[in-house]
Amino acid sequence: MTKLADILISAKTTLPWVLTSIGAPSWMISLLVPIRESGSLIPQWPLKHRIERYVKRQHVWRVGVLVQALAILGMVPAVAMLDAFYAGSAILILLVILSLGRALCSLTMKDMEGVLIEKGRRGKLVGIASGISGLLSLLSAGALILGKEQFEQVWLLFIVGFASILFIATLPLSLALNAEVKSESDRGGDSFLQTLKGDAALVHLIISRCLLLHSALIAPFFVSITTSQDDTFQLPYFIAASSLAAFLSSYVWGSWSDKSAVLTIRIASVICVVAGGVFYFCYQMGSLWLNVGLFFLLSVGYAGVRTARKTYLLDIANGDTRTQYVATANTVVGYVLLAFGGFYAVVYPMINEHIIALMTGFLILGLAQSYWLKKEK
Repeated sequence: MTKLADILISAKTTLPWVLTSIGAPSWMISLLVPIRESGSLIPQWPLKHRIERYVKRQHVWRVGVLVQALAILGMVPAVAMLDAFYAGSAILILLVILSLGRALCSLTMKDMEGVLIEKGRRGKLVGIASGISGLLSLLSAGALILGKEQFEQVWLLFIVGFASILFIATLPLSLALNAEVKSESDRGGDSFLQTLKGDAALVHLIISRCLLLHSALIAPFFVSITTSQDDTFQLPYFIAASSLAAFLSSYVWGSWSDKSAVLTIRIASVICVVAGGVFYFCYQMGSLWLNVGLFFLLSVGYAGVRTARKTYLLDIANGDTRTQYVATANTVVGYVLLAFGGFYAVVYPMINEHIIALMTGFLILGLAQSYWLKKEK
């Protein structure tokens, strides 16, 4: 359910369309993915030390879910009652709060998966969960497509409110979970730099992940550029493309990741590069279906990068060491995301659609860097 809620309130589809439709400044779109991702990543190092005190990590996870639900719920009156600039600003602030909840869930979910799911099945089960959420959100997108354009704000408020309800609904469903993680005191005292120096595989994973962040960063600009060419209600088509990509590809990516997460990262990266390159050279055709199709291809590649990266990190560490690695990697990536977000917020008004070419270049570098990742099995 949380995966479905993530898709419905996505910073790559729903929120860019929201900001564009209410007339918020264009620079806000450049900040959506960096705020959502870095806001959930940077706090993880200080949170790690507090979370390690709790043997039963599922309790911390539930707190994170509740924070996300309340933040999303706050977006409904912001969109309905505030003017463009203030509504956009409120959404960004609430996105920061939502990201803090995601930070708690991200740290604890890795531990819960590591305890409850045995090695060799993790990627497949992550893929199944993503596929199911993709199918459910595809049905939601279908309902939106059948709706009338004059009701688009009503549909928009429904999407946001429904995402909040989904987060809340996971709380009673999680009561049966029991993921106890024993503390490993010999690693508990490692500093941030010691953790980075202690494992070259972790360092290379962080570098690769920072470059491949552009598989997510580039997505809002697919939506924004397409929306600027046509004022019709296009959001459902992008949600459907993202959902269909998750539904069709997640299980395959999960199965491949169990066999070789590194190879899966490379294949998925190639798909993202192709999607970005073709969009850059063909967006001027003004074809909604071509742009949505390329967004689907990008979403397939992103799903592969994400699933393989998660599986790789689960497989190279255990217990508190895994928590330490997750916190270290996510903190570094969070700061890099903020830097990218600030950079793109400045350059986007100047280079406009050429930002697609720039981001595709970074994806190519990420693909090349993946050859420094050691094989996990």
